[in-house]
Amino acid sequence: MKNLISSLLLCLLTTNLFAQKIDPQKDFHLVKRYPAYYATQGVAVDKHHFYAIENNHITKFTHAGDSITTWHEPNKDKIRHINSAFVKGHRLYCTHSNYPLVPMASSVEIFDTRTMQHIESISLGIDIGSCVWFTQGKGCWYAFFAHYSGSGKEPGKDVSWSQLVKYDKKWRKMEAWILPKELIEELHPNSLSGGVLVDDIFYCMGHDNEKCYLMKLPKYGMQLDWVGTINVPIAGQAIGIDKDGNMWGINRKNRQVIKASQK
Repeated sequence: MKNLISSLLLCLLTTNLFAQKIDPQKDFHLVKRYPAYYATQGVAVDKHHFYAIENNHITKFTHAGDSITTWHEPNKDKIRHINSAFVKGHRLYCTHSNYPLVPMASSVEIFDTRTMQHIESISLGIDIGSCVWFTQGKGCWYAFFAHYSGSGKEPGKDVSWSQLVKYDKKWRKMEAWILPKELIEELHPNSLSGGVLVDDIFYCMGHDNEKCYLMKLPKYGMQLDWVGTINVPIAGQAIGIDKDGNMWGINRKNRQVIKASQK
């Protein structure tokens, strides 16, 4: 019992320390740029590595920017269109929208971070849009879907169709929320393109602008609460936040991975 109480206290203390490293009212500033050819969709980060994503490629780097290995789709005719990712243990969880070939089919692709071998595909069972980012909650998962106009081959997105969907541990849909009207107007005609959950706040990237939009789940209703906006030196899509509170993201046009801090 004493060991159990000590473990719980340590867990709570660790959570609080992590939460204190992220200030939802402070902007992030550039720390370092890393050249990464395969980096146009997103980035994930763990204790020692970051993972740059571009459709059919995922490149694993050290935090110093040294490339270790690259996974690529072995079937040259298959377009995976992997958008974003996050790391849990030795698993890299990636969103897969199948866009542009099958724009309304989304799944999570799981890789082993040690070998970069593909392990499993999990269907998200949603046909209203493509999953563009995905993160973990407390005993659950959150996936954000953006609606592509028409067949997905036409330019532009209809942000009003976007929604955040909550899944349980067995990947069953539980609840869903839409974006607040004011944020829809701010983002139009694009949508949110990446996000992470820290201390009950979703830190979400706008599509190719240097803004991070902060949202929370509402106490009541189906509309998310927009609680603030901060500046970030990242003009890309998905982001990751490491254990020290640094934000990692990409600048799509010049194919760079960006490390940023609030310090």
